[in-house]
Amino acid sequence: MALGLYLTRNSLGEIVKSESFLQDSALVQASSTRFSVELTEGIENDQVRAWLRSRQTPSDKPLDFERIKLPYMVADQLRSDQADALVSELESQGARGFRRISKNQIGSILGAFFFSYALFQVPAGWFSDRLGARRMLTLYILVWSILTWMTGWVGSLYGLMFARFFFGFAQSGAYPTSSAIVRRWFPVSSRGRASGLIAFGGRLGGALAPFLTTLLILQVGSWRTVLSVYGLLGIAIAGAYYWIVRDRPSEHPACSRSEQEMIGQIPDDTKPELRDIAKMIGLYCGSRSLWLNSLGQFCVNIGWAFLVTWLPTYLKETHKVSEQQGAFMVTLVLATGMLGQLLGGRATDWSVKRFGLRKGRVFPIALANCIAGCSYLGCLMIDSVWGVVICCAIVSLMTDFANPSIWAFMQDVGGRNTGAIFGWANMWGNFGASVSSKVVPLLLAYGSSSGSGQSLVFITCACAFFIAGCAALGMDATKPLQTSSSPAA
Repeated sequence: MALGLYLTRNSLGEIVKSESFLQDSALVQASSTRFSVELTEGIENDQVRAWLRSRQTPSDKPLDFERIKLPYMVADQLRSDQADALVSELESQGARGFRRISKNQIGSILGAFFFSYALFQVPAGWFSDRLGARRMLTLYILVWSILTWMTGWVGSLYGLMFARFFFGFAQSGAYPTSSAIVRRWFPVSSRGRASGLIAFGGRLGGALAPFLTTLLILQVGSWRTVLSVYGLLGIAIAGAYYWIVRDRPSEHPACSRSEQEMIGQIPDDTKPELRDIAKMIGLYCGSRSLWLNSLGQFCVNIGWAFLVTWLPTYLKETHKVSEQQGAFMVTLVLATGMLGQLLGGRATDWSVKRFGLRKGRVFPIALANCIAGCSYLGCLMIDSVWGVVICCAIVSLMTDFANPSIWAFMQDVGGRNTGAIFGWANMWGNFGASVSSKVVPLLLAYGSSSGSGQSLVFITCACAFFIAGCAALGMDATKPLQTSSSPAA
């Protein structure tokens, strides 16, 4: 499940920078599509420099031609005819450039998924707690797989944005529901490792997405066909999930009595009632630990989302790597995170035994976020593309190292509403990812005149991780949230 979730989610980061997407005739000819014009050669020409200065308004920052990095965006949000005219004018000055689909529009498409994914986390988690994880997660997988298949049929960027919005809605229940399954199938002492294995599957899908998606596009020649293939595979996974999984150990025909006794009974395992919703939301809003966890997830996803949305484009445009080499680099970055999931699961279980539940849950989170922030700052000091890839790989490793602790914290405090609590915190995390998708192109545009755009992105991501690390120190897993008098577990 988690593998398929991240495979379909992360594939769009590769698709939007592929020539198959950027030159797609239906998208290029759609009246709603907007374009940017980017300069690729001729910045050293005095005539070109004078022309660029003539296009500036009094409020624009002066152009620093010694620091401007190519490709340089000359204009954005243009219609097709305007963009073609500007490219002709640019070339008449002795420079070279090209027209491409606007990064701002692409940012809106990437952000649409994270926004809806965040917005429906709590409702999707509550429905899973109420109606059963097996039934609801099968439905979620089926719906997002159908939407993945249908995305390959859209004819405009607005159509793609709406498809991604509903795709995010369908995927929003995946991790809250999985978290509730872990709570029922694993004792407290093993929840970190169990959560790490689920997240490992997700990261495996995320790591495969860049290389596999690029390879398939090059083989079949169309990003649309690739999404259709992913959608059909997802439909098969939905059927397999319903056939194999059960909500509780007592309901699984292959789970023996001795295994059920080893797992233990779960207190407060009744279904949440509709009348509990207002009280539940009130508890969330009044919990300092949950707000700090939500702040941490918001900031972490600002930094992490860059790896799956804009890193492929950054490697292609700034370091001039080929699509295949760039896909391999991104795959390497995300694959490093898989190791973090496995190490982090064991680390949080060990940390709890060594330092107790209060300090043991938050120590791995705070440490990992601090290292991730330092790694992004390291990108500012390195010119080598492989040096940047190594720093980003450390970010991926540390982000995923902290994930099992974050999951286990929500299982510790969640009680019978674990799915909904997971959804609440994950909602804020994906709002952060949505913000990241839109802010990155804005920061690049703001700093383009001085060549500092990418530096602003790395600094923003680093600061976000440092804030997340500080927020983790205030979380307390020993104080469960309850909507009834029953104890949580």
